[in-house]
Amino acid sequence: MHAVPGWTVITALLAPLLLIGGGAFAATLQPFQFDQVGYSISQLAAYGATHRWVMTLFILGSGLCVVLSAIGLRTVRLAGRLMLGLSGVATIGVAAYPDQWVDGRPAPMDVVDVHTVSAWLVFLAAALWPTLAANRTGPLRLRWGLVLSAVQLAPAGWKIAQDISHGDFTHAAYLGLFQRVLVGFEGLILLAVVLLARRQDAR
Repeated sequence: MHAVPGWTVITALLAPLLLIGGGAFAATLQPFQFDQVGYSISQLAAYGATHRWVMTLFILGSGLCVVLSAIGLRTVRLAGRLMLGLSGVATIGVAAYPDQWVDGRPAPMDVVDVHTVSAWLVFLAAALWPTLAANRTGPLRLRWGLVLSAVQLAPAGWKIAQDISHGDFTHAAYLGLFQRVLVGFEGLILLAVVLLARRQDAR
């Protein structure tokens, strides 16, 4: 019996696909040309979006997949698994506390609310878990964990600064694209660690 079950590969693969692919599908349901480059994925689940329940389900599914991946990834340190699980729970929080459109369009964020803080936790926890998960016997060594965390912390910090400054910190025309690339990168890291853990477990 594998220490890291096979279904963990499926959940790790689905976590980013549900967000990115689900966002692309939900964008087609909007009555106008939704700007996926400029707007975040969660705007498609905001109050006022057409069929917002579709994107809400995709976000919930993605968060659940991350939590399940953390449960299945048994060969890394518990601290890393808990941090990864926190990222999944925070993803669910993003769906549970949606944004609000104004006049039928996504609106700029005026205040830092539960939705925004949940989004910050998603990216911060996803950035930190590789370092906390690293050990001498598992698939992830501390050196690589630190590198992967540093690479993710830089854009996560930029995103938080962008939210706090209400877009004044730097030009945010590509915020949606940036978010989708970061989600994809985080998903690749999770999938790679799961596959390495499975390979190591099979030896």
